[in-house]
Amino acid sequence: MLPMNTPVINFECVHECIKLDKDVELALFHKNDVVHIYARKAQDDVHDNELELSDLCPNEPSQPITHDTLKILLDTLDGEILKIQDHAVSLFKKRTKTPLQPTGVQQAVKALIAFLGNIEPLDITLTLNNFVLSCNEISNVIQDVYGSRTEVISDDGSDYSVVRLKFNETEKVDHITDVCLKIKENVQTLIENYCKAFKVDFQLNFNSSQLTGTKLSSKIPDNIVIYVSCLHRLFSSWSHDEYLIAAQIYHGTRPIGNTVLSKAVIAEYSIYKRVVFESWLEFENMSLCLLPRESRLVLVVYGRTFNTEGQDTSATVSQTELGWGAIQFFNVEGEFSQGKHLLSLWPPCADKRLGPAPAPGTHPYSHSHPVLSIEIQEFDFKIFFPPEFQDNHIIKSESFDFTSLDLNTQEQLLNIIYQDTFTRPLSEDREVLWEKRYYLLSKPIALPKVLLAAHSWDYACLADLHSMLNSWSPIEPLDALQLFLPCFPDNEVRRLAVKRIRLLSNDQLIDFLPELVQAIKHETYDNSPLAEFLLEKALSSPTIAHNLYWFLIQPLPGQSPQNSYDIHSPDDKTVSESRYYRRLQLLLRALIATCGEALRKCFLSQQLLMKELYDTAENVKVSKESHRLKVLIQDLTNIDQSLKDIPTCLPLSPSMQICGIQIKSCYYFPSNTLPLKINFKCLEPNVSIPAIFKVGDDLQQDMLTIQIIRLMDKLWLKEGLDLKMVTFACVPTGEKRGIIEMVTNAETLRKIQIELGLTGSFKDRPIAEWLAKHNPSALEYERAVANFTASCAGYSVATYILGICDRHNDNIMMKTTGHLFHIDFGKFLGDAQTFGNFKRDRTPFVLTSDMVYVINGGDKPSTKFQHFVDTCVQAFNIVRKHGNLLLNLFGLMASSGIPGVTMDAVNYVQKALLPELSNPEAAASFARMIENSIKSRFTQFNFFLHNLAQMRFNNEQNGTELLSFVPKVYTMAQEGKIVCVEVYGCQKRYDPEKYYVYILKVFRENQRDPSYLFRSYKELSEFQQKLLLLFPLAKFLSLLNTSIHMGRSHIKQVAEKRRVEIQNFLNTLFQMAPEVSHSDLVYTFFHPLLRDQQEASIEDTKLKEPKKQGYARENRILGQLKLTLHYQRGAFMIMVHHAKDLPRIAGNQEPSTYVKVYLLPDHNKATKRKTKVVKKNCYPSFMEMLEYRMPLDVVKYKILQATVWSHDSLQENEFLGGIIIELHDIDLNSETTSWYNLSNVHR
Repeated sequence: MLPMNTPVINFECVHECIKLDKDVELALFHKNDVVHIYARKAQDDVHDNELELSDLCPNEPSQPITHDTLKILLDTLDGEILKIQDHAVSLFKKRTKTPLQPTGVQQAVKALIAFLGNIEPLDITLTLNNFVLSCNEISNVIQDVYGSRTEVISDDGSDYSVVRLKFNETEKVDHITDVCLKIKENVQTLIENYCKAFKVDFQLNFNSSQLTGTKLSSKIPDNIVIYVSCLHRLFSSWSHDEYLIAAQIYHGTRPIGNTVLSKAVIAEYSIYKRVVFESWLEFENMSLCLLPRESRLVLVVYGRTFNTEGQDTSATVSQTELGWGAIQFFNVEGEFSQGKHLLSLWPPCADKRLGPAPAPGTHPYSHSHPVLSIEIQEFDFKIFFPPEFQDNHIIKSESFDFTSLDLNTQEQLLNIIYQDTFTRPLSEDREVLWEKRYYLLSKPIALPKVLLAAHSWDYACLADLHSMLNSWSPIEPLDALQLFLPCFPDNEVRRLAVKRIRLLSNDQLIDFLPELVQAIKHETYDNSPLAEFLLEKALSSPTIAHNLYWFLIQPLPGQSPQNSYDIHSPDDKTVSESRYYRRLQLLLRALIATCGEALRKCFLSQQLLMKELYDTAENVKVSKESHRLKVLIQDLTNIDQSLKDIPTCLPLSPSMQICGIQIKSCYYFPSNTLPLKINFKCLEPNVSIPAIFKVGDDLQQDMLTIQIIRLMDKLWLKEGLDLKMVTFACVPTGEKRGIIEMVTNAETLRKIQIELGLTGSFKDRPIAEWLAKHNPSALEYERAVANFTASCAGYSVATYILGICDRHNDNIMMKTTGHLFHIDFGKFLGDAQTFGNFKRDRTPFVLTSDMVYVINGGDKPSTKFQHFVDTCVQAFNIVRKHGNLLLNLFGLMASSGIPGVTMDAVNYVQKALLPELSNPEAAASFARMIENSIKSRFTQFNFFLHNLAQMRFNNEQNGTELLSFVPKVYTMAQEGKIVCVEVYGCQKRYDPEKYYVYILKVFRENQRDPSYLFRSYKELSEFQQKLLLLFPLAKFLSLLNTSIHMGRSHIKQVAEKRRVEIQNFLNTLFQMAPEVSHSDLVYTFFHPLLRDQQEASIEDTKLKEPKKQGYARENRILGQLKLTLHYQRGAFMIMVHHAKDLPRIAGNQEPSTYVKVYLLPDHNKATKRKTKVVKKNCYPSFMEMLEYRMPLDVVKYKILQATVWSHDSLQENEFLGGIIIELHDIDLNSETTSWYNLSNVHR
């Protein structure tokens, strides 16, 4: 439903119709007749009022630590302690000789430690040892008869004597009692720490009564001190000689202060193997008052191995990162995390620089993987971060006029702020940026750079920083996306980003939902402004809710991730991704709980459908090849019945309402993953939605690539450049599974090329002929070529920037309307495919000779190809203009877990955008890529190799075509009834070999003039064979009598003999019954094709290419030259684009041209510049930048002379024309691009 007062052109569906040359269909309804199937109802509001936090929290799976078992073990420990205490008392009261046995208490403590995941704290070890020593001491004294009195052991006459005191029975019993109490306290501390760190099925009332009073962290000048106790539960594969800890404080991705190292120690055994560090780590010059609100502590564990070789006594040390643990210094209430903590160790592949610290209990193997026990310096009082500084002080930008700065500082600041976020300025540049920050208040784009240049984010600096946020000119919503990067952890900065993206429309917001879901991971706390915003938008738009649901489902494992997530693979990658599962699951459950009953049922029915399709795909895979289709049909029958009972929509779009499956038209593709091709029945009658369900490939890469290509298309459309880009929906529905929208009326480039044989990839005409077959009228063909040229330019730019590889001819498709598009983006960001040792992707992008043939309209260069080059470079520079947006999106996706999408991906895209070049320089660079792509034969050879590999799959038949050379079916009602057909003549043609076509004169009812068609003998033979197949009882005259000849068949005598046979065949055909003579096959054959409408004389007996005009030397100069002039960065830049309509030279040859440039006056020819030579081309593209390093005041008084020459290595070069430009008449501070007419200039 279209909102009021909104232009129709703003809607994406309208753009799609315009792009595909479809009519925009609008329907008028009364507002009361519009059905809102996903709208919330009154009962949903009642339901939401009763929601509690427990409804949002998932049902945790059974935990190894249970209350009942723990209670049994604690009771056992209490019993053993009571026994030992009673025994100690009885020793002295009853004077028994039985020694104390500490083993009962020891075993009870060991059982508790084993139950709590083999975590043996150092204080428990020390207390147990003390307990054993005390027990042994009492036992020894009881055995000693002399322990009952005081006596002198030795006296040597000096000032000192050795005396043994009388044994104090009461003191020893009290000591045993104290040690037992200490054991119980240490066990309680262990349980409390364990419950804070890991999942258990009970809650503890933590004892915090020891802390009296509160203080603000800003009032505490003490340095941060950390005590690293032990590393527990070492992996059996760890066999390092030494271990050490590196501690670092982070704020976002920025380290604060210096790294502090522990001492290196070896592993040792007590009850279990562990590493005892016993290290106090102090962060000098890093006091508690300097900690930012979002700061965290990161502790990295390293293993050292000493490598000795042979007799050499010196050893080399190799150091390996084993993992890391982290903790936020302040919790969500702002309380400082002092005291003892157990930190799960995360694998090195989980980026420790990305905040926040993983929440306690999020490690999927927290009960078995390594754990680090630490203590953050404890105070006698609670510490809280000060409340937010409520001050609406606004800094007035008028007080800081940017133009009042000196020109050098202005230029320096502008250079810094227009860099992308991922280009790190020099330290001196950052200092200047921070010092002059108030002069940039009026420049919104500068805000992220200034925030990154801030010296500190401690409480003392927040007032200035937050007032600066409120005073800054509003940043554009798309630019505000970078404030969600993990390098901006401050809550107020992220709140500002949310405020700015509220200005995005729902359609725009959907474009960036994948990145916003990733940004949720980097919010310091769960109840973030971004999470609230996403839920709010989901409540206001079912489309946003639908997309948000599937973006949250994708990264979570399991068939029902909203309830629980099961992780069966303990590999490092899976473990590292699980640090975000709990937060995403909580947001997913909040979405499902608040979206309303109708949408909730839709989500669950979609999830059930995807599960059933997954089971079907797995069943097909495990079945024998001969049974696969039967299994597929059987499973789809059950799914069809389910959809009839409960219609739903596809994950591809909430508008794709389905109610069943067209089972007979479904099949599977015979590739490695056996994707399923499924035609879903739409709720609208006689409408189907084709889709592919795929299991085995990670479709997240495809989803991201398609999203970025769509974004590029929107950027181009915004700049007025329509590149006819065709994309498709792709929704991952779980790990290595998902559903893909099928583009209709499209064919792969491989199938198009092999219509001309296995070596069709080396030929120039397959695409052109395929387009002509599907676009029979001249207007349709012209439109298809325009669509092809534009979409080819768009995908050339997109595939280069994104580094899309594995570009064989089955991964490139074309619609019958000429739109070219790419599929299967499993290899991107430069991850090239190899065939053995052969690198298959060797060009910047795919641009082959058959594509150029279509663009040029033949095998000769033309202005159409120059237009293609200009379109490419224009599209490339538009993307470069918005390059920061692309880099920010990839930066946000770096934590998504998508293979290959890391910070290296950001660097790859950044490098591909050529940020160091100006627009003309980038245009010249991209033009060279076009040239390299065309010249390379590797692409076509790669296509050929793929053709060979796919030969076993070449038995597909397209049953919708009656004739191979006419793609559609035509009827008598469409074409007009045929009265008769005569063979008017035959014509000899060359393509490039000689062959004959027959001119058929077709008479139709109510048409005064006959039409003339051109058909080859091969096509006529195919027509007759199809007639025999369709009408086996009809008696047709055979054309086979003249089809086989000894010797040459393409000669005039054979053609004349065949002409008679063809006429007799046609006469007989139209004398048959109407069911035969006026069948659809007949009218399809006689439908006029593009070749029939092109101008060709029916009287000519021979048709060749028109002869080229003979060379006649004239004094008249022809042609034009395209130049761009611009003065920037202290240099005068001349971009030589193209020349066109150049005359031929002697011998009727095309000239080998180059351009020569002077700045006159120039008596010494010091300003001479030349381009490369473009061989044999009347429409050469140079795309070269010529540069003059001289002041602007000098340049503007010069005269530019550019001349075009034909190069000849044997004789004098020939002058083709030139231009003279008075530079003082041109504003050189801005780019000036124009075509200039060539004339005869003095040289």
